[in-house]
Amino acid sequence: MSSSRSSSVRRDRESFTCLIERDEDGRVRSVTLEAVVDEASRNVTVNSLKATRIAGSVLDVLRSGGVTGRQWSSPRPIVLDYITGAQLELLLVAVKPLRRADRIDRIGAGVATMSREEASYWHAKLRRPGGLPALRVLLGGGS
Repeated sequence: MSSSRSSSVRRDRESFTCLIERDEDGRVRSVTLEAVVDEASRNVTVNSLKATRIAGSVLDVLRSGGVTGRQWSSPRPIVLDYITGAQLELLLVAVKPLRRADRIDRIGAGVATMSREEASYWHAKLRRPGGLPALRVLLGGGS
């Protein structure tokens, strides 16, 4: 009982902000997510070709969280609710170290199509030993 209580308290204190930078042609150049819990913050940025490859998945996650097209195309930071922020953080952390384009595509699409509950579950597993590799094996079809 205390674990669910502590996770709901964490949700109340954790906030997410997304910044999407574009090049002069409007293509996504980088996606940065900042998560703030109390006074501590975590940042994850995916840039260059990876950002371009996952732009569709990022848009899917943001749309499912109620982000409008106007917010998506704006240079301003987007404030996200807990579940949308957690799913976007999961997406960025999962693809950031990858090099193979097919794995980036598969894992990005897999995270984007997760239900909100499934994304919340995997986000909770992110910081635990073996959580992220297990997610990559599940979505990437192998090690």
